[in-house]
Amino acid sequence: MQVARERAAKAKAARAGSPAPGALERLRARVAAGEGSDEPRHSRLRSALLDLMAQGFWSPGDKLPPEKDIAAAVGLSLGTVQKALARLAASNVLVRRHGHGTFVSAGTQGEQLLHFRFVGDDGAALATVYAEALDRREVRTRGPWSDFLAPATRFVRMRRRINVADEFDCLSDFYVDAERYGAFLRIPFEELHRVRLRTLLAERFNAPTLALRQSAHACEFPAEIARLMKLPRTRAFGLVLEVFSYTHRDMPVSFQRIYIPANVRHLEIPSPHLRPA
Repeated sequence: MQVARERAAKAKAARAGSPAPGALERLRARVAAGEGSDEPRHSRLRSALLDLMAQGFWSPGDKLPPEKDIAAAVGLSLGTVQKALARLAASNVLVRRHGHGTFVSAGTQGEQLLHFRFVGDDGAALATVYAEALDRREVRTRGPWSDFLAPATRFVRMRRRINVADEFDCLSDFYVDAERYGAFLRIPFEELHRVRLRTLLAERFNAPTLALRQSAHACEFPAEIARLMKLPRTRAFGLVLEVFSYTHRDMPVSFQRIYIPANVRHLEIPSPHLRPA
């Protein structure tokens, strides 16, 4: 309850660039707890910042305090603070804007639209897409999602049909841990239409997608999938794209399986930010 009150209290200050109430004190305590270890100071500060982000003291889009304020609060040199922030920026956890400050990353629009960037008629613009929520339920079935999101054994699956330029449909199955993100089951169903699920994860659960990996294979679609995509039996095949997404501290946050029919528009897939080695 106390943490929840602190999260609510910090929102206005964080948006303005002021320290979230209690955040710098917790940051100092977290860094001090690692004193005496062999871990470098910049690494301890990096881990402490990640912990506070995961706990919601700094959320996607929030502005961090100035580097000198962080240095004074935690008792480290300005160079050590700059090194920790630079490492987090290189990992796409933070965004550093010259003359404006350092912000917690919320992911880019390109990443959010990454998997439905179908090229339009002019060969340059993107075709219009519309999402229609078909189903949302808790599932316990096993598959790549259960392996990736382990040790979770219950999952919220959100199934949506994506219409592209009124020409064809794709299908998306989006999985999250039901224990951690079970509130997805209580979101009004109509909100799941035409909304970016990754945005909901970032804004409502402080779990922005910061990195991802992808794999793809061609196959014949299961009969249920083909029916939902309105495909005739002779065209019930295409590409299956699987997306494994990570949030703070390289923690798995979601699994998405996308079905794309054959012989449709070209799909543009920009290179996502890569996870650091």
